[in-house]
Amino acid sequence: MFAPSSRAPTDELEQLSAAVFSDEVMKSRLSSRVYARFKEALTTGEPTSEDDMKAIAEAIFKWAREQGAVAFAHWFFPMRGGSGAYGSMAGACKMDTLIDLDWSSSEATKPFKATLPHERLFFGETDGSSFPNGGLRATHTAAAFTTWDRSSPCFVLDRVLRIPCAFITHLGACIDDKTPLLRSNDALNREGLRLLKNIKIATNSKVIHSFLGWEQEFFVIKASLYRKRPDLVNCGRTLVGRL
Repeated sequence: MFAPSSRAPTDELEQLSAAVFSDEVMKSRLSSRVYARFKEALTTGEPTSEDDMKAIAEAIFKWAREQGAVAFAHWFFPMRGGSGAYGSMAGACKMDTLIDLDWSSSEATKPFKATLPHERLFFGETDGSSFPNGGLRATHTAAAFTTWDRSSPCFVLDRVLRIPCAFITHLGACIDDKTPLLRSNDALNREGLRLLKNIKIATNSKVIHSFLGWEQEFFVIKASLYRKRPDLVNCGRTLVGRL
């Protein structure tokens, strides 16, 4: 017989968001000035300065290593209209190990070191030509780029630091499901502030936050039935009631 364990069971509810680089964690790990500038940039849309990028990348790297991360990935949701990806929400990751060459070394063959360069946190490059509308672009513009959506916190899963990103083409066209949402939020914020100013209500407001409610019905259907519905395959939602 086995003796009962004296160790108390883990309470998952007490571990909620333990692996998320939340606003609270960011505030505790950045200087007050860098944190304030980062939060202000979320409101104004201004880019983060290179010095602040370096400070933020260093803080996230140290935190991620404490969480056991050995790699990082830009996580995005490319549009897959007509590809058969269920719900058009199959995510993609561009993954790299948390190492780089030590460029400060005078050796011809540079040694490796564990690090997260700030450029790789905020920006990434991958191939965009393999996605549905990628073939419409010339070869020299077939690259696609990822950029950290600063309003979405990074998190660690399976020892990988996941960085939520937008995904755009060489010329700035969106080829993902996230960028249209971000641009819609920007439009609502811009026009909403104009409205408040003109009706003279809360004229000192700096930003308007949009909240989406789960007000629609959702259904789970068999994959075989999904493939028979061109509206589900191409749009990810029902456009007709019955075929």
